[in-house]
Amino acid sequence: MACESHGNLQAAFVCQHLFSGSGRGFNWAEDPDDPDARCPDAWCNACEAIWQEEGEWNEHAMAFADIKVVCVLCYESIRERNWVKDPGEEFQIGSYERWDQGTGQLVFSNGGRPRVIADIAFVGSVSTKTNTWLWSWANSSHLETAKATMREVRAYGEKHRLLKLAGAHWSATDQDGWQMTAIAALLLGAVGAYRTPSDYGFTFMVMTRVSWAQ
Repeated sequence: MACESHGNLQAAFVCQHLFSGSGRGFNWAEDPDDPDARCPDAWCNACEAIWQEEGEWNEHAMAFADIKVVCVLCYESIRERNWVKDPGEEFQIGSYERWDQGTGQLVFSNGGRPRVIADIAFVGSVSTKTNTWLWSWANSSHLETAKATMREVRAYGEKHRLLKLAGAHWSATDQDGWQMTAIAALLLGAVGAYRTPSDYGFTFMVMTRVSWAQ
């Protein structure tokens, strides 16, 4: 195609909202005939919701998307502009002077002023004294409200015969802690993860929602 900004380049296709917007979310199609395509057809979160509701790319969904043709370089710029960032990047989780743990929340602050609040669920802990992992659902020191969702991870492990997900306590390293947390985040649809130190190891948690403090 002939792009006014970049000249003659390969064409790509995006919805009208990505074309003109920013921070709209970025979804794309996976072509089984070309799984490594540089610029797969893409659409925003609003179009994704319409598509899911309709069950197919029918006339209504296509009219809502109103697909635009762009060059591959414009596509890359559109993708960067609309890509929803990881919470750790967007909220700069690692940059704050202090964090405090409340009931089901982490509060990150600078100079005594809360800046970011994250709703959390405890995943489990690694003991550097015994070199073991303990899932939160088996740890009586955690509040029920902060660990209940981890039973969904345990159920998945039981269903698929995955011992590390189904077993409460087993030999582990810090790397195992991050792996279990990553699996929990994926299964539960969490937006991020965090680890806090203790005298005897580390506690791992997933962040289910992150927002700026008011």
